[in-house]
Amino acid sequence: MIVKSEKVILLGKSGSGKDHLMRRLVERGLKGCLKWTTRPQRKHEKQGITYNFVGDTQFTESINENKFLTYQTFNVTPEGREPETWHYGLTIEEFNQSQVFIMTPGEFNNLTTEMRKGCFVVYLDIDRKVRESRLLGRQDKNDSITRRLDADDIDFQSYNDYDLKITDPEFSSDDVYDLMD
Repeated sequence: MIVKSEKVILLGKSGSGKDHLMRRLVERGLKGCLKWTTRPQRKHEKQGITYNFVGDTQFTESINENKFLTYQTFNVTPEGREPETWHYGLTIEEFNQSQVFIMTPGEFNNLTTEMRKGCFVVYLDIDRKVRESRLLGRQDKNDSITRRLDADDIDFQSYNDYDLKITDPEFSSDDVYDLMD
């Protein structure tokens, strides 16, 4: 078995295949990162496997205790509900113990130059129509698909700090794994 020394960071817009790629890399023996979030759990997600779902109080306490390497706040309006604030965070402990991460450009920008050196960064730049179709298929009512797609277009507008850019929606995890150190 080949041991990979790099951490792999996956970035991409909603519906680009980040979770799929992470699952495939974990199946190959890499340790996936478990991020924290305060957003509602989706029907296919599992506590402690997909995310560490926590309440606002626990998230805020962890910020105050400097447990996070990076975190972000999003203001969303779920379908048919009042606006909400969701938090996502990556703990320092998870960063040190894991090898595969899903990050936003904002989270990635919080990494130091030294941290970036040990990472293989993959940008999933999949066509908007493909991503929209995938998101519609999820039947996720937690957030507006259009809002997510539009926000992603802004977040990734000039993103160019990656080692591998994938544009094929039928990509293979083997390509990523084989290119890692």
